[in-house]
Amino acid sequence: MGQNIRRWGDGHMSLEEKILQSVEQLPPFPMVIQRAIQMVEDPKSSVQELVDVIQYDQSLTLDVLKLCNSAYFGLRREVKSLREALVMIGFNQLLEIILSRQSAKFFRDPCKGYDLQQGGLWRHSVACALLTRIISKRLNRESTPTHFTAALLHDIGKMVLSKFVNDYSDEIKKVVKNHNLSFIEAEKQILGIDHAELGGKVANKWNFPNMIVSAIRYHHTPFLVPEYYEVVQLIYLCDFVALMNGIGGGTDGLIYRAYGMDMMKQYDLKEKDIELFMIQLDDRFELVDDVLKGN
Repeated sequence: MGQNIRRWGDGHMSLEEKILQSVEQLPPFPMVIQRAIQMVEDPKSSVQELVDVIQYDQSLTLDVLKLCNSAYFGLRREVKSLREALVMIGFNQLLEIILSRQSAKFFRDPCKGYDLQQGGLWRHSVACALLTRIISKRLNRESTPTHFTAALLHDIGKMVLSKFVNDYSDEIKKVVKNHNLSFIEAEKQILGIDHAELGGKVANKWNFPNMIVSAIRYHHTPFLVPEYYEVVQLIYLCDFVALMNGIGGGTDGLIYRAYGMDMMKQYDLKEKDIELFMIQLDDRFELVDDVLKGN
């Protein structure tokens, strides 16, 4: 029976084909933000060039000015231009908050297949994104908007796959129990594709850089990634810490292959480091929560 479920949906289209077709129904990710990410990673880009990219999106420009003049930044005088905003706030920080708000429309809906209520997956995604800064600092590495974006979107495949996981939840749980598989392995066996692989296809469709595509594709299997090894491991660690903190675990959260302890040893991270990450994450969340909600 599992074989039939895995291969065939209704009619003549396989279940995997139906899932891949549903990717086409996702709205496009804002091109202006994609371009801005590419430019901020390019050391040759200037502030003026970034201004030129963003200013053609009127709603995004207004959002930037609103954010800069919010209580979160606490500036002493009103920011009236995009260029002034980028100079005063710093593009990386501003882009990260804009990314978080823009991504909300992809993650706001309930994720029933994973037993996540409305906003649950989005909160987990933002937590992972914030952790890229926190953990990178501990590892003495530079945190970039590319890392932030990869962490923010690492579970985008769940938004597409949730309906199918919900439809076949009994079969997936049975495979997990009877065959000692992880949740993502059971997804793959029953549906023909798992949420990480599907997320990679979504990121590819959105024309994100290969580093982001790989980080999303391999965020549960970091030792299998052919390139961008350190970035993928970082995203895995962020996901691991967020799940340990009880943020956005859902049905599948505790049913994964636990490479986290291996990575903790690899990077000489102790239990006290994880506790500190969690405290810093709580503090950071408290600071940005109102801004992310659009208040």
